Amino acid sequence: MKKQWIVTFIFLLILSTGPVQAAPQRVVSLAPSITENLFALGVGDQVVGVTSWCDYPQEAASRAVVGDAMNLNLELLLSLEPDLVVGDSTLVQTHLTRLEELGVPTFVIGPTTIAEVQASLIELGEAVGAKEKGEDLASKMENRLQELTAGVQRPRRIRVFMEIWNEPLMTVGPGSFMHELIVLAGGENIAGDSPTAWPVFSEELVIERDPEVVILTSYNLEEALARPAWQVTTAMQNGDVYEVNPDLYSRTTPRLLEALVEMIEILDATGR
Repeated sequence: MKKQWIVTFIFLLILSTGPVQAAPQRVVSLAPSITENLFALGVGDQVVGVTSWCDYPQEAASRAVVGDAMNLNLELLLSLEPDLVVGDSTLVQTHLTRLEELGVPTFVIGPTTIAEVQASLIELGEAVGAKEKGEDLASKMENRLQELTAGVQRPRRIRVFMEIWNEPLMTVGPGSFMHELIVLAGGENIAGDSPTAWPVFSEELVIERDPEVVILTSYNLEEALARPAWQVTTAMQNGDVYEVNPDLYSRTTPRLLEALVEMIEILDATGR
């Protein structure tokens, strides 16, 4: 009787927990940051498709290209027979909806802050069967972040303008992780009162607010240095205009902290 009760209990326990979901074995990534994070999670071997912008790590270049961050070749994507497609909530939403209609499993992430990047690593890790690795990456990010910010000591905040595009002139505002990088490094974002995370900004306002540091993220240093109206700014006069690797600053991956290291070093050197 006791043995029968134990067997019944185990059977009921299995029913209550439901079937174990197998980790996806054929994953398509629809954003460079997602591709980078999948490899960081140790599941790069499961990645069968990426976008043309997915250039890190180097192994990503050997995967099938299903389009860019905005346009997808759905026929090619479906031919890869993915059991999971991962997309960014700010991109290709229409395609993700279409894939769901076709019965293709999708997973969507869209972190906008460093804390959300950490959380997304855990969520993505869980979705691809690597939750523990995701938790480890998030924990290491947090420890490194605390270490970096603890060393930032400034008598005052340094005025910073971060340019993400020049025509139209676009910058970063509150609600974006790039704004957060400026603040964490001990800077004052001159667009810190913008109502949106990625605002179009006026040249006149840049000059009026006189940035001490200008950060360029679109490889246009020569063009920026030649702007006549900008020559009166403190950044131009002191030579504190920097062209940086946009991948470090714009991708929601653990490498954001490499951008923070660089930002801290730039602000440490301001005015020297």
